[in-house]
Amino acid sequence: MPGIFRTNARAVTYLAFVATLLAGFYLLELSPLPSWRVPESQSSHAGDTTISFNPEIPPCQRLAGLGDVVVVMRTGATEIKDKLPIHFNTTFRCYPDTLIFSDYAEVFQGHQVFDVLASVDDNLKRSNADFQHYLRLQRLGREGLAAEELHAESYESGPVGKNDNPGWRLDKWKFLPMIVESLKLRPEKRWFVYVEPDTYIVWSNLVRWLTKLDPSKEAYYGSEVQIGSDVFAHGGTGFVMSAPAMRKAADLYLSEPNEWHARTSGHWAGDCILGTALKKAGVDLTWSWPMFQGGNPAELKWMENKNDQPLWCAPAISYHHFTSHEVESMWGFEQQHIIRSMPKAKLESFWTREDKILHHQDMFRQYVLPNITADREDWSNLSPDLVPYSNRKGLSLGGCRALCEAKEECLQYALGPIGCSLGSLPMMGSRVEGIKSGWMLERIEHWMRNMKDCRGKTDWTVT
Repeated sequence: MPGIFRTNARAVTYLAFVATLLAGFYLLELSPLPSWRVPESQSSHAGDTTISFNPEIPPCQRLAGLGDVVVVMRTGATEIKDKLPIHFNTTFRCYPDTLIFSDYAEVFQGHQVFDVLASVDDNLKRSNADFQHYLRLQRLGREGLAAEELHAESYESGPVGKNDNPGWRLDKWKFLPMIVESLKLRPEKRWFVYVEPDTYIVWSNLVRWLTKLDPSKEAYYGSEVQIGSDVFAHGGTGFVMSAPAMRKAADLYLSEPNEWHARTSGHWAGDCILGTALKKAGVDLTWSWPMFQGGNPAELKWMENKNDQPLWCAPAISYHHFTSHEVESMWGFEQQHIIRSMPKAKLESFWTREDKILHHQDMFRQYVLPNITADREDWSNLSPDLVPYSNRKGLSLGGCRALCEAKEECLQYALGPIGCSLGSLPMMGSRVEGIKSGWMLERIEHWMRNMKDCRGKTDWTVT
């Protein structure tokens, strides 16, 4: 998915520019930025200037004061080769400390990967069919996996997960041991942020938000999901736990391992098992939607509202279902945002400039909208409403647009093998062969003007 950062990078020719404009700034929270350059032209939307930066020392590294936070990446041997490398060059350059847990211990591209299941009872591993993949992996190594066992960049999942994938079935066993191992390896940390390779954490927002929370209290934050009567934080969306909550979950698991192994064996969702354990230990989930999002900005329903919490005006903490390219694109976009948010005077503070918090609204205005300015081939914008009898031979994309123009509420259109589909909400979508997509830009601009303007507001849904 071409993001605004990569689009602008191709569209302009950069000129060298010495960053002495920032010299002399003495900031408590931000150390001086490395050299950066300003392009000759402006970006394609809203007059934003795109600024180049040294990816070896990205702007996010200037966000100091988070030595008590560790980001924990949960992955597996079936996906690590395809999904993890992009994080080494992007998000991991921002995090002050990281742990990588998998089902196979190795040093991968210079990063230590821990086998989170190493301490699980050997009798369980030999007797439970879910561990056949694990035992084979320990014998043959990651390179011994067959092609059909690999995830690659596929994020498709059914209503009960991806049970046809042995690596996915094994994943549910990692959650409770992951809590124990995280505490063993990082006993001094106060906040633990759990992510997957297709999770994107808006780091500049997360660091602001964590400064407003009390890590001495038992805390468990994330996007709520419910299975039966069990409510828990969705793992792929990312979730945050304080050290006291971690210790309660670890103590419960270690005191009753057989019970929790039995529960895990009979379930398909490890994040649900973790949430159940936390609940039994006396730690409730603090519902943190819409800051935490289980979807991708390319597919969000921007007008969604739950319990009087509108998505549009909430600060963005996390997104899900990102491909490697989308991680790279969003990371570049966020670095641009951090540069533009830098204090312009000594008395200003990055931490108090609430007008610079990225809301979901800003993601639409600055990231999605600039990428829907022209018709696209081999692209689906997820227009849901199929026009009856529009699959007639010879219908062009222009003809599909005319059908959209005839409906006042129509904001976008797509033409594929089944016909012309229309949509009343603006979505960017993603690459799909055989489909052409277009957008009614003037109508989308009008739609956006009628939405609430959240700029200058904080609206943290949890503090």
